[in-house]
Amino acid sequence: MGKAPAKAAAKAAPPAKGGKGKGPAVGERGPLISPANRLLLMLTLLALVPFSLPTLLLLFVGMLPTLAAVFIERGSSRQAWVSVGGFNFAGLSNWLLSLWFAHQTFGYAISELRSITPLVVAYAAAAMGWGLHLAMPPLVNAVTTVTSQRRVLALTEQQRKLVEQWGDGVISREPVKTGEAPAAAPGAPAPGAAAAASSAPARGRA
Repeated sequence: MGKAPAKAAAKAAPPAKGGKGKGPAVGERGPLISPANRLLLMLTLLALVPFSLPTLLLLFVGMLPTLAAVFIERGSSRQAWVSVGGFNFAGLSNWLLSLWFAHQTFGYAISELRSITPLVVAYAAAAMGWGLHLAMPPLVNAVTTVTSQRRVLALTEQQRKLVEQWGDGVISREPVKTGEAPAAAPGAPAPGAAAAASSAPARGRA
């Protein structure tokens, strides 16, 4: 009698499937930004475009070395644009701040570009970024080489002291076989000689 309602409830409630139910499946997360918020964000960015045109113009012309570094550099690491872009933006930051907090107009941005001074400073800073990117790998390699050589000299000195204390056996590359006695240090009596010397007086007494 009690099994019939349970079977009917099991048939009435089908198992939820991921993506087909009304809500997200167990263990799945919904989108970080809902479609309504995404649309609102896009409309806000589009509304800010007329106000950001002076900034975009100044950034595009002033950051051309960074754009060139992105397309010129080859390889898997591609780290030149980070160094060039950081210095390039730092050189242009003074005029960007002046544009943001003084005259946020298209004409003021064009007048700054016509004065040539922002471009000279920004491009010179980008050149410093290129120089830093090209100079750092050889410098790091030289420092690493010097550190390795000092480490080798320290280990060689330590090995020399061990040889003076224990003999040349400590630097022997021949593996010691199982059951064999280790080589005795120079000046120490061999185990067989010590046994023979200890048995000689006993024979004399006998």
